[in-house]
Amino acid sequence: MPSPSLLIFLTVFIDLIGFGIVLPLLPSYAAAFQVGDTGVGLLVASFSLMQFLLAPWWGRLSDRVGRRPVLLVGLAGSAISYLVFGLAGSFWLLLVSRLVAGAMGATVNVAQAYLADVTPADRRAGAMGRLGAAFGLGFVVGPAIGGLSSHWGSAAPGLVASALTGLNLVLAWRWLPESRRAAATGVATAPVHWSRFLGAFSATACSTVAFTVLYVIFPLQVERSLGLDRHDSAYLFVLIGVVSAAVQGGLIGRLVRRHGEPLLIAVGGVVLALGLALLPRALTPGAGLPLLCGALVLVAAGSATIGPSAAAFVSRVAPAEEQGRALGLLQSVSAVARIIGPIAAGGIASAISPRAAFYAASAAAGCAGLSAFLARAGMGRPSVAG
Repeated sequence: MPSPSLLIFLTVFIDLIGFGIVLPLLPSYAAAFQVGDTGVGLLVASFSLMQFLLAPWWGRLSDRVGRRPVLLVGLAGSAISYLVFGLAGSFWLLLVSRLVAGAMGATVNVAQAYLADVTPADRRAGAMGRLGAAFGLGFVVGPAIGGLSSHWGSAAPGLVASALTGLNLVLAWRWLPESRRAAATGVATAPVHWSRFLGAFSATACSTVAFTVLYVIFPLQVERSLGLDRHDSAYLFVLIGVVSAAVQGGLIGRLVRRHGEPLLIAVGGVVLALGLALLPRALTPGAGLPLLCGALVLVAAGSATIGPSAAAFVSRVAPAEEQGRALGLLQSVSAVARIIGPIAAGGIASAISPRAAFYAASAAAGCAGLSAFLARAGMGRPSVAG
């Protein structure tokens, strides 16, 4: 039988393929129901809102009843949400599908807690990085499958996503073992010093807010400034996904063991800030594609460094009985940032300029690095205990 770490990687990867199939189609599906930008924003925000509300609850439940049943429920709910998405005959059914998807997608922190259960503390950053790589690969494969399946009709992408997730549910039910030892369930919870998490939480919030500018402002600026169409700009997002997967899957584990999570989070913030600051120049006509690709590589590498390092730190510091809850709170922080970030980026671009939105995002990324640097003393270096 494959190792539990490989099984949870495959489970998350297949689940994210389904997510990647559906996400790029939201604007066109909403437009089919004569819904404007506000409706599209509601669809996108509804997913993050449900993650914000439910991620800590799912995590705490997994601390009590085990990771496996919560993950299975999440996969079943995701399969249903994609089915509703594919068959939706109104905007409101489309919205219901995204609410259910967000509620069920909030179990991703349970997958992180699963990895924390089966991985020694000094190797968790590498494990979290590989899980992050599953996200990046899922976002590369998913949109490609969504584009191909859309030729079979508007319902086809949702049905394909539902079928893949249903198959994932069957495979997980058959092969994925429980990671929590029975003896650990019901153990009295040790006091949690939540102040130790503030550095990781604030860095995650700032970096996520910064990264969302790529979804809101970047695609339109690529079209306006460089004359690239949506098909061409999609390759730029593939570049981001590949770099992110490479950094998270191959480098993070070794770098954290050598330098510690706090320093990696701080450096990631600086790299992300530099990449975002270069984008306005890179998006100037005549600047050249190499500069744009270089800026995107920095953005992807910086963001990919922060995510798994923060998750590994939180899992290392949290008591065994609070892994799910702590990682759920980290996911809630990301969800709130994914709601605030697009609103802020759009507002700054409208009130000032798109260039100002990129610079504001760069400043937010710099704050991520600064907050991790200032919190290094409280965050400490990794230990092999835990």
